[in-house]
Amino acid sequence: MTINKTASGNWRVRVEIGRDHNGKRQRKTGTFKTKREAIAAEHMWSELARKEVILREKMGFTEFVDYVYLPRTEKRIRYNTLKAYKRDIKLRLKPAFKNKPIDRITHDDIQTMIDTCSSYKVAQNALNTARTVLNVAAELHYAKSNPATDKYVLPARVLYPEDHNGDWLTSFEQHDEFISQIDNELFKTVSILGLSLGLRKGEIFGLDWEDIDFSKRLVHVQRTYVKEKDGYKLMPPKTRKSNRYVPLRKTSTQWLYALYESRNKPTGAICLNQLGKRANPASTACKWVKYLKRHNLPYVTILNMRHSFATSCLMAGMEISKVSRYLGHTSINTTVARYVRYKAADMVDDFDRFVV
Repeated sequence: MTINKTASGNWRVRVEIGRDHNGKRQRKTGTFKTKREAIAAEHMWSELARKEVILREKMGFTEFVDYVYLPRTEKRIRYNTLKAYKRDIKLRLKPAFKNKPIDRITHDDIQTMIDTCSSYKVAQNALNTARTVLNVAAELHYAKSNPATDKYVLPARVLYPEDHNGDWLTSFEQHDEFISQIDNELFKTVSILGLSLGLRKGEIFGLDWEDIDFSKRLVHVQRTYVKEKDGYKLMPPKTRKSNRYVPLRKTSTQWLYALYESRNKPTGAICLNQLGKRANPASTACKWVKYLKRHNLPYVTILNMRHSFATSCLMAGMEISKVSRYLGHTSINTTVARYVRYKAADMVDDFDRFVV
């Protein structure tokens, strides 16, 4: 706060009155004829600012979420992410914290919330959402710190069998054999893109013909087709590193180019539905599972195509740093922890190659 005399003989007052909902500093200024008026104004504005700080610190969790966090956040993140946050807030955070003052939520409050979660995954998601909400509270000075960044005891992980979410393929020879048994154009296209490039589901359906350089055998992954509030939309990739180039296998290049020529070298979406429009990822994935069962094919989901690509690359001797780059990961740790999977028989064969 400052009081200065201007060149014209008046008195100017500047007072910091806090921050807006975006965290930007706010100042109140005014000019008065006498110093007494300026001092009175400065005192009044400072008192109002002090009361505003008190009100912020007393704001309850539910009020903060409904009137500050969600209005500020919902236009900045993707629909599915927002949907997951809202689910955790409704089912986990609000019942646990209710309208407790945002600055009085403690480590014990958060641990108690975690203890009510039914599984490791549920607890991890709830904790991540709490961390995100309280980060904003601290950033905007509704709270002095974020207790959700502390360490917590989560429910024990449940160890599933390796095939709990379907089959996966561990060599490119297996990829070729699997693809050769598919007689549906859309499903075969999806399989080639998923198994040959390791794309996410949204990236497969967001791919356009213009993204493939057939002469260089390179594919530019630069968009994803994801569900938003008002339907599916083409969006930028998930992260900065998700915008990437991935080399295409020779056999896959030949098949895709033949498809490209058979359609008279079009532009736009590669994966088309029966109406010639960009295929819907969710409905295609559902029909794909039924197709696999009907034709007695290995249960390789679209998600597991990405797992299959990563594992097959490593089994072929490729450096993990390159595989991570092809997958668009920001960290090699993500590649190892989530996408690399080995079958017991392959591990024995691999061991025998190095040990006599």
